[in-house]
Amino acid sequence: MTQPLHLAYRPQTLAALVGQPYVQTALTNAIAYQQIAPAYLFNGSRGTGKTSTARIFAKSLNCLSDEAPTVTPCGTCQSCRSIEWSNSLDVTEIDAASHNGVDEARELTHMVNLAPVLGRYRIVILDECHQLTTQSQNALLKCIEEPPSHVVFILCTTELHKVLPTIASRCQRFEFRALATQVITSQLRQIADAEGIAIADVALKAIARLCEGGMRDALQLLAQASLLSGEVTASQIIELAGGVSESDLLNLFDALANHNTFKLLQASRSLLDAGKAPRLILSTLLQSYRDLLILKAAPSEADLLTSPINRGNLRSLADQWSDETLQAGLTHLQTAENQLRYTANAHVWLEVCLLNLMPQRMPLSKGTSQVVPSHGKQTHGNSTSNLKEVWERVLVTAQPNARRLLEKATLVTLKENQAVVRVSPTDVSKFEAHADKISKLLQKAMQSNQPITIAFKAMTVVR
Repeated sequence: MTQPLHLAYRPQTLAALVGQPYVQTALTNAIAYQQIAPAYLFNGSRGTGKTSTARIFAKSLNCLSDEAPTVTPCGTCQSCRSIEWSNSLDVTEIDAASHNGVDEARELTHMVNLAPVLGRYRIVILDECHQLTTQSQNALLKCIEEPPSHVVFILCTTELHKVLPTIASRCQRFEFRALATQVITSQLRQIADAEGIAIADVALKAIARLCEGGMRDALQLLAQASLLSGEVTASQIIELAGGVSESDLLNLFDALANHNTFKLLQASRSLLDAGKAPRLILSTLLQSYRDLLILKAAPSEADLLTSPINRGNLRSLADQWSDETLQAGLTHLQTAENQLRYTANAHVWLEVCLLNLMPQRMPLSKGTSQVVPSHGKQTHGNSTSNLKEVWERVLVTAQPNARRLLEKATLVTLKENQAVVRVSPTDVSKFEAHADKISKLLQKAMQSNQPITIAFKAMTVVR
């Protein structure tokens, strides 16, 4: 049976460790100079090589092909093979998530007093050690601080803040960084060539960006991509990972640029029907607006781009949009993404957000027109559509409790920094008590430097 890629290409020596130069150098020198600490703490995000490094270090300490610990374990002796297959009598690998009780910790402290069977050291690898209970960590405390001379503890964690400071202070701590995009892309290219996987370089870069610095996640995605027919493209990778494709994003931008409300809502609905979460759609749009600003400011810095849209299409889009429109869109998306978590109807909220991104055409002389962002500075007109749009922006920026109150009101006049808001007769006093806060929200929505005075008008009740 063929091994999964993340297991088949797991590093077997410290020299083969990818993307962790400081960890690699420090542990190599520790072995070379025979300065082995009683306890190590490996901290870092998932898939960055913590457990692999722990196993390599264990093999280096206990390899039988040399008279002393070696930086190049043979991988063929009985000790190396048993560590690789997780059945070594001298290396105990424990999943702390399922063995996190005090009794297991006490049993471990008794076990480490036993002499090693084959190798030089009895090594304990505690994976996800932050899942140990406080009581079990305290039970191990003395053993980790002063273990027998033949015992080495290696603790691995993705959540260092959950490890007791008294434990962490007794270990040599190594930080495993998220791997750089270039490092992951280079490694994936070597593996793809070795496995005969036809995949474009831009697709490999898409994998590297999607996996957020984790090599294991990248290899899992490459293994999925290898099952596709033909040369794998970046768009296929994004679809495979459940992201928003380039074609979908271009449809949204085209609808925004052409002021096509129906097409914009149709594109939004298609994405939602395809199972894309509103937060994912807004986040991907945020990436695209960011990339457009980067491309306008520094056209040659392609490595900074993270959007699914390729550079050529981004270049075309950047030529169509002004810096002010993009900056206003970026600000609006950031606010909307933060507010999305508080709404009860995320789908409608997404559509409102997209409509607010749409530039508004302002008439100029002799039939010409100018496009300005609908969420930027505008003439304070009194048309119903303008007033409704301004009030929608107020609702977007308001906190949930304030929004519930403001949803009961209607903006009826806004002219020369004077606003009139129609409210229910029973709510007039409540609105007047928060007039200053509402004024600031309205000022922020209009991006105005002048304070706005608000008068609250009670709704006429028809009997």
